[in-house]
Amino acid sequence: MNRRFALKLMTAVALGSLAIAVSGPASAATQAKPKVIGYYMDNSDDFYKAGFEVFKTLAQREGWTVQDVVGQGTAPEQLSAVENFITQGVDALLVVQNSPETTSQTLKLAKAAGIPEFHLTHNPPNEPGLAGFAGYDWVHIGVLAGESAIQHNVKRVIMIEGKLGQGTAAGQTDGFLKAYKEAGKDIGNLAQSVGVKGAGGKDLQVVFWGSGGWFADPAKKVMQDAITSLGADGFDGAYVENDEMMAGALQAMQEAGLDPSKYWLGSSNGKEKSWAWVQKGTTTMDVNETPTLEADIAYQQIKAHFANKPYKKAVFVYVTPFNKSDINVDKLIPFIHDDYMKKRDAGAFIYDINDPAFKPNPGY
Repeated sequence: MNRRFALKLMTAVALGSLAIAVSGPASAATQAKPKVIGYYMDNSDDFYKAGFEVFKTLAQREGWTVQDVVGQGTAPEQLSAVENFITQGVDALLVVQNSPETTSQTLKLAKAAGIPEFHLTHNPPNEPGLAGFAGYDWVHIGVLAGESAIQHNVKRVIMIEGKLGQGTAAGQTDGFLKAYKEAGKDIGNLAQSVGVKGAGGKDLQVVFWGSGGWFADPAKKVMQDAITSLGADGFDGAYVENDEMMAGALQAMQEAGLDPSKYWLGSSNGKEKSWAWVQKGTTTMDVNETPTLEADIAYQQIKAHFANKPYKKAVFVYVTPFNKSDINVDKLIPFIHDDYMKKRDAGAFIYDINDPAFKPNPGY
């Protein structure tokens, strides 16, 4: 081989290698940039955490990166977190809001930046910039509890709300009262007297109101105060609006020497520990409404958005009420991450957003 031919051959090989390096499928320059999600939670609530864990797993399966910030229940934290996510150039926002007023501000910022903002759990304002919302029909959940209370002839109830005036808590309370009203029961002026102890009519009186902030210890204090004020015979039952607060209420009753099974006790969340409570008769009923499935729906909305495919913008995630006589744990949706993913991957429950079980939220 002469020198001139060898030189041409070496040059051809070098150019070919360069072409493969620049245009080949393994080139980093040609690979799609991974999506980044900015995920904000208003507080270190276990409900929010459970949803986040499932969302993160599903996002990682897509090759997305999830950056999360957890606030301490203040509006400026939500605003700051969203501003920082926008500065970082995330591809989408997923927010568990502090308040609709704060979200109105963040939606404007996100829209101006061209970043879609999705929401979970608490109803956001239906304003430009809102790309999707997954949540529960809190009024319906309250109705289910109210119907159970009516069946058990509850006329004097202790009401322990999550946060007095918060949309999710107010919705459950409104639903509970709605069940009595629609059944033709006399509830007096309860609908206009939220938070007023002793308000009501001959068929339902709220003998004690309190807010447990969605946590066990504050709810325990509310129940202790109620028992001290009313005595063991001063109430027929209690509507405690989530399972963490119910844990505190049960502890207060047991420490006061009261047998919880002698009272109507209704709650929601329907997490695993409540399955055991209902099976044993410690509590009367619960509603399986999980943040895990809720976050799954948000993931599907965001995935469809990225793919430029149509999707249900605002969804009521379905719920399953249960009591001792009809509980079927095989049909209930877990809070625990690993159990949720195992059941999901096995197709043990409906999770496809396109299924009719997921109804559009008419408020959006």
